[in-house]
Amino acid sequence: MDKIQIRKVRLHHLKSVDVDIPKGKLVVFTGVSGSGKSSLAFDLLFEEGRKRYLQSIGLQNNGNQLNEEEPFDEINGLPPTIAVAQNTIRQTNTRSTVGTKTKAIDLLCRLFALEGTDAEECLTDLGPSHFSYNRVEGMCSHCFGRGYNMEIDISRLISNADSTLEKICAKQFAQPLVRQLAGFGAAVEADWKKGAYKDLNESQKKQFLYGLPGIFKGLFPYIEEKMQSTPLQRVLGEKRHCSKTTCMVCNGYRVNEAAQRITVSGLHIGQWLQMSVAEWEKPLTELMEKNGIRADSLKVLKRLSHLSKKLCEVGLSYLTFVRSVPSLSGGELQRLFIMLHLESDFDSLLYIFDEPTAGLHESERGMIRKRIQRLTNAGNTVIVVEHDKEFIRSAEYAVELGPGPGKNGGNILYAGSPQGLSHCPDSVVGPYLSGARIFTLPSTPGIETVCSWMTIRNATLHNLNNVTVRLPLGVMVGVAGMSGSGKSTLITGTLVPLLQHCFDIGGEEAEESPDEEEEEGGGLLQGLGTLEGWEQINKCVIVSQAPIGRSRMSTPVTYIGIWDKLRKIFAEQPEAIAREFTPSHFSFNTENGACTACKGEGALTVDLGPIGMMTRECPACQGSRYKAEILEVKVKGQSISDVLQASVEDVIEWFVDHKSIVTMLKMMEQVGLGYLSLGQPAPTLSGGEAQRLKLAKELGKPIKPGTLYVLDEPATGLGEPDVEKLLSLLSQLVNQGGTVILTEHKAAVLSRCDWIIEMGPYGGIGGGSLIAEGTPAELATNPHSLIGPYLK
Repeated sequence: MDKIQIRKVRLHHLKSVDVDIPKGKLVVFTGVSGSGKSSLAFDLLFEEGRKRYLQSIGLQNNGNQLNEEEPFDEINGLPPTIAVAQNTIRQTNTRSTVGTKTKAIDLLCRLFALEGTDAEECLTDLGPSHFSYNRVEGMCSHCFGRGYNMEIDISRLISNADSTLEKICAKQFAQPLVRQLAGFGAAVEADWKKGAYKDLNESQKKQFLYGLPGIFKGLFPYIEEKMQSTPLQRVLGEKRHCSKTTCMVCNGYRVNEAAQRITVSGLHIGQWLQMSVAEWEKPLTELMEKNGIRADSLKVLKRLSHLSKKLCEVGLSYLTFVRSVPSLSGGELQRLFIMLHLESDFDSLLYIFDEPTAGLHESERGMIRKRIQRLTNAGNTVIVVEHDKEFIRSAEYAVELGPGPGKNGGNILYAGSPQGLSHCPDSVVGPYLSGARIFTLPSTPGIETVCSWMTIRNATLHNLNNVTVRLPLGVMVGVAGMSGSGKSTLITGTLVPLLQHCFDIGGEEAEESPDEEEEEGGGLLQGLGTLEGWEQINKCVIVSQAPIGRSRMSTPVTYIGIWDKLRKIFAEQPEAIAREFTPSHFSFNTENGACTACKGEGALTVDLGPIGMMTRECPACQGSRYKAEILEVKVKGQSISDVLQASVEDVIEWFVDHKSIVTMLKMMEQVGLGYLSLGQPAPTLSGGEAQRLKLAKELGKPIKPGTLYVLDEPATGLGEPDVEKLLSLLSQLVNQGGTVILTEHKAAVLSRCDWIIEMGPYGGIGGGSLIAEGTPAELATNPHSLIGPYLK
């Protein structure tokens, strides 16, 4: 069969759709956000393809066949399926590195065990684990293989020397110290209530920081003891009070002394790992050409050489293998994972990619298109969920879903050649492809009205070349550049920590509970430089693409703050009162309400051994998360589970009389999340969806003039119609006296900014410099600008 035949699909908002997908072709699924693209590609084709494969090898789900009632009539010709979705590649654990993801570190450890020599040039008898910083045998015991230590930074504890001792202690929630201050003041003859820290002499400062035996514990000992109390307090303490310092024992190499005594080509493993991928080529080639090289060693060398060449092919030659995955830009992350799939030699498979051009510079997207085309040349079928206009035009087949999001979508508007999409009268995307429709946005004050600027001075973090850059306030500022050019380092890695330090906030307004895993950027990093002019800002809002939660129990409705209100409404219903149900009965996080089989998750995780883990709907509650009696209580005919499974748009209609609930939900609708289910598990949200959810939560609060909003690629996952809505919303923030700073690749977004800062010229060591700044019109004619030719 030369096509995949899909008949009468009724999944989510898909309205009994029929579509044929040609095999062996590059097929693009497009449409507005929430129109059903991901439902068709990932929730239907990927899940069904995986399920059929498991059935073919005889795997069952804890004794139950994997053949529940299907949300379609027929799917024919579906091959085994591999999918790469945005929410599956977003990483937060800093021990996850380019080397661990690609297995390069494992290969290098094997090479050192085979070919490593000591000072006398004798072969080592150490095994591979003795060269790994992730294993006890090889890691530096002082920094636990991190290469750095977190040291309490006095400038973070006492950001304002004019503060009183009482205020300094209270700010750290150190009530035991506050109670000891009277005795401390009397002992050292200092005014602890009204006197400023700067007025203490050196001896008094030392005693305040390190303690006075029997009288005052000291600020440093108190913070250290608190950080050691629980893993959560350690993470909080490192983020709020500490700075990173290179480990003095291993000199930042992560491995212990024994591992550093063994070398290959004159370098120990720590030195190898700090070289860029491009720098590996010469020593690897020399080793492969070495006389008498063992067969096992040659096999490892060839794999390392092949891996490094593939990374260079996708433009990642400047990365090191110890670069942490969370520190990678969106474009770098996409290219890394695409490279891993391009490594395979399989054919006759169905590959599904989720916006592979997200986070890529306009000039880089053609390279990714060519790499993905290789998969079809090898006999595979590739489906790409994509908004990029050039990608749509270059595909061999296009399917548009819509016309709107959620219940207003779910129809096939077009299926055929991409060229015909521009002329389809029903198409929403077509007018943007043909140029018949362009963005219409509210006007903003413009750069000519700017009288206040903020300056980042002498930033040297990562690849930044002692950068000094001015940021205008009261306008929309776009930060552009190639992947790895330094724009994320400048904004997310430099500006954000400096702002957090100045405003004494820990993350997204310190509202999110940190995960117990350490996070990249914890503590004030060396190389940030200084920030001038921040005093002109009244409030700082940092909206990143970090997940809003790690577990299925974290959902949009719990995050935006209306969950308690919804549960209270259900508890006030006559049926609930008669049964003595309280708001806690309507929570899937409590024993009162949660299904006893799945503990309120709505799903069961099944271990399929070497195949991995699979999540299946809980048969006891059928995915509702609740006990049966809880679902008997209704509001306007809907149970609490119905509310969780409904889209934002539907819930607005049901609770139109409850202003505090509807206000927040309408904000979600305005940022393009009207299609989202309120109970959707947080781990299934893409980075772009998580960021827009955070933005909606912030916009639901009273807007304060003089607020600075920092966003990381806010247009990720949005097509042209949704980008227009987002830009309109951001323009309103500027018109209400705010400043918006965003990192972005899309020319359509950058061309609507008032001011653009461009980093580059290239990625890694070839970037890190300010190459252009000015209005979009100025960059369009600037010969040094790489984004200029794409600006309209």
